[in-house]
Amino acid sequence: MKHNNKVLQEGLRKNDLQDMFYPMMEVDTHKSKMGEDPDVCVVTFQAKDRNPAKDFMEFIEKGYPFVLDADVSAGENKDGEYSIFVEVERNNKLAENIMEMVFGISKLTNILDWEYKYYKNKDKMSVTTENLRKIPSSKKMYEQIMSKFRTDEVKSFFTKTLMDDLVLENNKITIVKPFDIKVEFELVQEGDDKLIESMEDIQVDDNATAEIFWLTKVMGDYNIQKYGENFLFTNESKTMVLKRI
Repeated sequence: MKHNNKVLQEGLRKNDLQDMFYPMMEVDTHKSKMGEDPDVCVVTFQAKDRNPAKDFMEFIEKGYPFVLDADVSAGENKDGEYSIFVEVERNNKLAENIMEMVFGISKLTNILDWEYKYYKNKDKMSVTTENLRKIPSSKKMYEQIMSKFRTDEVKSFFTKTLMDDLVLENNKITIVKPFDIKVEFELVQEGDDKLIESMEDIQVDDNATAEIFWLTKVMGDYNIQKYGENFLFTNESKTMVLKRI
């Protein structure tokens, strides 16, 4: 791979940003401003102050033609840090392009060992070309990975349900229980346990009580309430509004 010594260009020198950045990148955690997420990969870096963040942004924008856009967060986070969002086209050179960018950044920051986290995955991975190739480099790969993340996210809500599988198609949830028994819902809304405060038209008639009893028997010991045609499931601090299909 060709690595240009871009640190000696654009007004910045080696180690100018030393001790100003964290050795951790986030990938596809934030939405793209320049296009659709399936087409654009967003790589996020964290700076300890605004001025080095701006210097970093300008270096990235001027030094790498494959960068579509770079921007600094409008304000600091709760820890006083600033984010730099770097947008790169999602294509078959994505891993190599990110690696080239990190090579130049390492000269500025004197950070030699970088790690990254992908989307909502909490696992850290070393920044190597091989590991970066796990980042989806096409629209199809991106949509497949996002679909899996979303399915796993919904599945993690139903911790009290004995099931063989859960299938998510758009907003349709199909829970496959033992003996191939299927229970289907439409996912209407989701949020935290305060979602109940915005709900109206609670039903406590005999029919609602019977349905809740049946759902508890089939789905598990959730806090279930009926609102109109919908059922509100609460599991600890998470809530889903579901409609039976």
